[in-house]
Amino acid sequence: MLIGRDSNTIMMKYTHKNTQWFTLIELLVSITIFSIIMVSVITIFIFSANLSGKVDINRVMQENIKNAVETIAEDVRKNGIGWVSNTNTDWNCTAGSLSGNKLCISDGLDWYTLKKIDAFGNLVRVNGPDMSAQCSDIQTHCVLYKWDSPLTNSFVSFRELNFSISWDDDNQKKVTINFVLQPAIKKWVRSDLIKNSKLVFQTTISERLIQSN
Repeated sequence: MLIGRDSNTIMMKYTHKNTQWFTLIELLVSITIFSIIMVSVITIFIFSANLSGKVDINRVMQENIKNAVETIAEDVRKNGIGWVSNTNTDWNCTAGSLSGNKLCISDGLDWYTLKKIDAFGNLVRVNGPDMSAQCSDIQTHCVLYKWDSPLTNSFVSFRELNFSISWDDDNQKKVTINFVLQPAIKKWVRSDLIKNSKLVFQTTISERLIQSN
C-alpha cells in the first residue's frame, strides 16, 4: 500500500510538472506577430481598394471623353464648324470669334457648351470668360451639353473648356478642344481621389472629311 501511495504521488507530481502554460513573454511575442500580420493585410487591402478606385475612375473618364469627342467630330465633319462664343445671349455664335467656351456648328441648330447644376438642381449655362472659375470648385458639377442633351454622365465634371478655331493649309476650318476633367462628387469617391484624378485633354478636329464625302 505504501508503495502504491508513493507511486501515485510520483505520478501526480510528474503530471503537474509537465503541464504546459504560456508565459507572459510568449504571449507578448504572439500578440506582436499577429499585429504585424494584421497591419500588413489591412495595408494591402487599402492599397488594392485605392488602386481599384483609380482604375474605375480613369475608365469612366476615358469613356466620357471618347463619347464627347466622337460626337463633336461626327457633327463637325458632317455639318461644318461655325464660330465660337463666350456669351449666353447669342442664339448662334458670334461670327469672327476664334476662342470661347461655346462651339456652334455651321447650320446654327446645334452648339456645344457647359452647363452647371446649381444649388436647386437646375441646369445653368456656364457663361463668360470666367467659366473656369465657375467650375473650379470640386463641389460644382459642370456637364458638357450638345444644345439640350448631355454628352457626359453624372460621374465626371468639367473644370475647364475652350474651343479655338483656326485654318489649315487648304483653308479649311479646324477646332482645337481643350478641357480639364475630374470625377464628380459621389458617395463612393473620396475627395483625395477626386483631387488626384485630374485629366487634361486636348485634340484638334478638322472639317477635311466633309470635302471627301
